[in-house]
Amino acid sequence: MSTPWLRMRYEEKNDGPADTLVVCFAPTGAHGSTFASWHGRLPHGMALVLVTPPGRGTRVDEEPVVDMAVYADTVAAEVRALATGRRTVLIGVSLGGLLAFEVCRRLLETGVPVTRLCVVAGQSPGDFAGAGGEVTLDDARAFATETGLTDPELLADPEFEEVLLPPVQADLMLAAHYAGRASGAAHVPLRAVWAVEDPHVSEAAVQRWREWTTADCTVLSVEGGHYAHQENPAAVLAACLDGLGKAAGPSRRAVLGSGAAVVSGTVLTLGTTTVAAPKAAAAQRTADAGGGTGGRAFDGDPTDPVELAVAMIRQNTSNPGDGAITLPHARMLEGIFQAAGVATEIVPTPKEGNVHFFARVPAAAGAAREKPLILLGHSDVVPAIGDAWTREPFTGETVGGMLYGRGALDMKGVNAAFVAALLRHVRQGTRFDRDIVFWSDCDEEQGPYGVRWLLTEHPGKVRAGVVLTEGGWVLDQRDGATPMIATLTCNDKRSLLLRLEAASYATHTSKPFGGQAVIRLGEVLEQLGGWRAAIRPNALSRTYFAELARATADPALAAALREMLDARSEARRNRAGDAVVRLSDTPELHNAMLRTTLAFTSAKAGYYPSIVPGTATAEFRAAFLPGGDDPGRIVAELRSLIGNRATLTVVGNPGESEAQAVDRLRGYLAVPDSSHDTDVFRAWQKAVRRTHPGVRATACQFEAVTSAVPFREQNVPVYGMYPFTVNRDMLKRMHGTDEYIGVEALRQGTETVYQLLAGLRAGA
Repeated sequence: MSTPWLRMRYEEKNDGPADTLVVCFAPTGAHGSTFASWHGRLPHGMALVLVTPPGRGTRVDEEPVVDMAVYADTVAAEVRALATGRRTVLIGVSLGGLLAFEVCRRLLETGVPVTRLCVVAGQSPGDFAGAGGEVTLDDARAFATETGLTDPELLADPEFEEVLLPPVQADLMLAAHYAGRASGAAHVPLRAVWAVEDPHVSEAAVQRWREWTTADCTVLSVEGGHYAHQENPAAVLAACLDGLGKAAGPSRRAVLGSGAAVVSGTVLTLGTTTVAAPKAAAAQRTADAGGGTGGRAFDGDPTDPVELAVAMIRQNTSNPGDGAITLPHARMLEGIFQAAGVATEIVPTPKEGNVHFFARVPAAAGAAREKPLILLGHSDVVPAIGDAWTREPFTGETVGGMLYGRGALDMKGVNAAFVAALLRHVRQGTRFDRDIVFWSDCDEEQGPYGVRWLLTEHPGKVRAGVVLTEGGWVLDQRDGATPMIATLTCNDKRSLLLRLEAASYATHTSKPFGGQAVIRLGEVLEQLGGWRAAIRPNALSRTYFAELARATADPALAAALREMLDARSEARRNRAGDAVVRLSDTPELHNAMLRTTLAFTSAKAGYYPSIVPGTATAEFRAAFLPGGDDPGRIVAELRSLIGNRATLTVVGNPGESEAQAVDRLRGYLAVPDSSHDTDVFRAWQKAVRRTHPGVRATACQFEAVTSAVPFREQNVPVYGMYPFTVNRDMLKRMHGTDEYIGVEALRQGTETVYQLLAGLRAGA
């Protein structure tokens, strides 16, 4: 009996057997372990299937395969046996892309559907004529060194070389004799992923994959080098799998309707497209998203924020790092506002499908004595991939009075409140004393074409008097039912990306030693995880905490707050501030408003199962309060803390030195707070008194960053609000799993926005 080539890594953990197979083809010389960082990151309903051909991994003693037809026929037969009743996605990295393509052709020829073919950092079949000669071990050694497949010093180890080089040699021979140009194109939705720092496969080479499918092809980009699937697994998985969450059957799709389901194989739900697809394919994608140019139709009540939020959540505007595809979302908004008689504009960016949306309600005739109020909301959301959701992230499901979905909190719920409140006034014929502009930004989470880009490239388009965007919170008393305090944020924290690297030396796993790089990194991370900056509330934080001391019904918390604010020594302030955090119902929020914080985002080490790696790295963000710690001093303090056990570097913009990156951050932190002395701030306070009687309404420091800085740099007041009540669990799920907000809280928050706008009526 022959040894199977396919290994099912895991089945869906919570919802029974997986309904989607993700079959992964490794790059030259590698096997299934190259996808180790993918374990546990797949969406619900998916199983990771690893291809392990002879000559490597657990089959190291078998003769490698050097013939493409043998390889593809064997794998296709095994996939057919597994695929019955399941969707199939094929993902190939580098040479694995060609292998996945040939397996795909064979599956389609035998009537087995393939949901999507994905190629990462790979050349297309047209680059292979099949006229190559023999490949020697020296050729394999040179390839392994040039591509960074392993550390050069390890190739000097005969035992290691004997394991590594034969499969590399076999794969190079397979590629040399592959007559790809003679292959026919496949009719399969195809995604080709270019790693922007890849020195071996160019963007032009990745673009050529568009010639090898007769269906829709989307070319994408991710950060990373030739082995981006290991360096940046989240982005690669988002590019390959976004929009392919756990299927729920045709009946559920029918219930959700055209605005709820992700259309398999289209670009409009992706958020990572960087290379324009052919015009015909782009037109078809627009039609798939809702027909013609109108986008997905919204047939609900546009003054109902819950219906609007559901519709927005169902537009998958995931942004994995280089910008979101927001055109369908903008088309939906265009239809909503135009139906209400409000003028709209869609402003494209250089990235296809990545657009800004504007709707403008003009001031009453002769009444525009103030510059416009901008209601600024970002339409892009972070991806919902990797961690396990118990609710479908892009269906806008309401359960137990809670609305679930990616972006429910950050910030489609706020956008829905803005739009519903504004259109309620439009429906009632309200005339304002200034223009009210709703602006849907496409790249707030990450991406090059956000607010700063638009203000730079279209300087006359937005003449803002005041900007209202995401920010402050409405918090309850400890009983979880009585609103306590509402905040409007007037400045943001700013952060610095830092990288740790621990080094020792690489060796065979049979010879472990003390001081391995991974262990060193873990020790340093544990020490940094226990580090706490001094409590240093700035002016905005002090204003907020003074109001909180008056608002809270908890006498112990009130006493700790007063002691912290009255403290004359750092030791006493730290002691009282730590007590405030401990006694708070939202400790993570209040901790971030009091001090510099560290948030750890990634760790990387290892590249081969029989190697103890010589380096291990991690990245984290240090977030600073304006008027608080100096970034340069904190970097120096952290370096002193870790000593010579690891190297700490500042990650700036391309071409920036550490000093330049730190100085740029200092400049951001020096931007003044937005003034409280505006009619918009006062209108908000009055609105809170109407919708939340007895609740204190105060200025506040935001614990995160928004798109406000370009406006504040121009001395335009920017205020941040999440107008609905939140609790600790909701805050923890921001950018996390099962993100949600309260339905009735959203309605009440919309009423606050409505009352705020009412304070700007002409003649008021």
